[in-house]
Amino acid sequence: MKMPERLELTKNAHFYLPKNEITDEIIRDLLDEASNNLEEGKEFLIDVFREEKFVEEVDLNYIYSVKVFPSVRPVYFLDDEIEDRIHAYIIIIEYSDHYAILKKSCSNISELVRDNFELISGTELSRTFDHNAEYQKMALRNMTISDRAMRARSYEAADLKGLLSTHSAGRSIPYYLKIRQGSSTKSISGTGRIVEASQRISIDDIAQWVKEQVNLLANATDNQFLEAFAKKVELDDVLALTSPNALLIESTQLAERIEKDGLIIKYKSRRGKTITVSNRVKNQLFQELEKTYEINVNYDIVGHTPGAKIRKNPKTLTIQSKKLSNLRVVENGKDVTLQRYIVKNGFYSITFSDPKYMYFMGACFQDSSGVSEINSILDILKPIDDMVRITSEKGSFTTGQQSFENGSMFELVERIHHMDDYIFCDDLGIEWADHITFNIQDGSISFIHSKHGDQTTSASKLHDVVGQGIKNLGNMFFTQQQFIQRIEDKYNGLYSNSGTQTQIHRVRAGNVTDIEVDLAGLLKNYQLHRKCILSCSFMSKLAIETEFRKIQNGEPVAGHITQLLWIISSFAHAVRDMNSIPIIYCAP
Repeated sequence: MKMPERLELTKNAHFYLPKNEITDEIIRDLLDEASNNLEEGKEFLIDVFREEKFVEEVDLNYIYSVKVFPSVRPVYFLDDEIEDRIHAYIIIIEYSDHYAILKKSCSNISELVRDNFELISGTELSRTFDHNAEYQKMALRNMTISDRAMRARSYEAADLKGLLSTHSAGRSIPYYLKIRQGSSTKSISGTGRIVEASQRISIDDIAQWVKEQVNLLANATDNQFLEAFAKKVELDDVLALTSPNALLIESTQLAERIEKDGLIIKYKSRRGKTITVSNRVKNQLFQELEKTYEINVNYDIVGHTPGAKIRKNPKTLTIQSKKLSNLRVVENGKDVTLQRYIVKNGFYSITFSDPKYMYFMGACFQDSSGVSEINSILDILKPIDDMVRITSEKGSFTTGQQSFENGSMFELVERIHHMDDYIFCDDLGIEWADHITFNIQDGSISFIHSKHGDQTTSASKLHDVVGQGIKNLGNMFFTQQQFIQRIEDKYNGLYSNSGTQTQIHRVRAGNVTDIEVDLAGLLKNYQLHRKCILSCSFMSKLAIETEFRKIQNGEPVAGHITQLLWIISSFAHAVRDMNSIPIIYCAP
């Protein structure tokens, strides 16, 4: 039954440190839990419990436990009661107070492992490589609070060092690495699994490999290349240094999901009657939720309903709100509280007094670029003197009107771009932007998204227009044929709004008879650059710069200011990742 020498294994393991003393009972529980899917009536092929072994040739002393066993699983593509028979294993190697777990096809042991061991993370494992290492493959998760931004991307090369631009590295979390160091090639996943390319080898050789990794960990140093990237961090560690200061519920994302899935929201009246929420009340709810809510020292959500709090769980931060709990969403025939629906889908983000930390998508992250990029973020803000005179986004409309009303954002945008060769009003319908402009001499294409409002440093208004801008980044890379078709389908007509047919031509500037030649030349121009522009009357550069300088100086700021920094930064990184220029027109 023993015969562990029969094992032929690959170098593929998770490494752990003990949280407390690891007793025989803990190891036995782990092995029993892992082998819970042992085929009924069958025995273990190999069953070893905490056996000590000394390998003289390499002076290696280690302890190992093994269970190898048959298991069955259902065949899902046949309606008969047929099962696949497979073989599973779990191996625990103990060396120098480190624990390596190798397993395949066994039952879930994550809860037992979490209770008794501390995972050595991918970040720690990556520090075992020196500056000569070649980074051959890297997958990155973007640290952004916009659901419309690119979420992940991957790169592959002989060596990514020097090739990969690190301008947005501080907002990118590596979750997979393939690294070559000398003759060895290893991959590290975000879950902390380390795999080294090798032939199948004996358990003694695996133990020797474990010893090598433990020695490398003991001599780990900071990795200059990877230090530039963001890191997933433990919530407890963050809360020991700083505290939550603002909550932003992704109300636009929430509303779109509910609309897309055709879900209804309902509540129970005081008499126990179930009432479906009307569209008017639903819109009021989403409008209320789009505010940025401050969080005080007691974790109360200020300005929401009485008793609303941020709840601190062992690994997560969640929302506790009587109002959101009273509302229910009907999903797949089941009632779920709106609070649970928001938490489950990660439709919220929490910032901290220290702006380099952020909680979103159910985890806590540290932005390595942090406060250092505030200067470049402020450079994005372009003050426009006449912005203070804006009283509406589009103005009012009459049937004989040939241009947008003075005092409207649309009129101001067209004035700012009056030197551009072509200006198109793309508002309404399936829109790419509010305005699209071409400047032939400058070699530029601009997509402009406008939003009006009273001047504020609140993050919620900006969040919506940033989402619009990011959502349409891909449309900035249209072909000549696509844009000509858009002129024929949309821009050849007159602008209509709120039931009023105006005489405003959608081609606001330029002669479309020349567009084919001009556009062909523009798209071939090696100096062509694209600008994603947000035009926001509610933002003041002076007001924002005053608050952001406080962050730079380590002074406390309100929670919505931290959220504002994150939103502008998310916009800047998303646009730059598309090789375009981010700009925000604002009041001085």
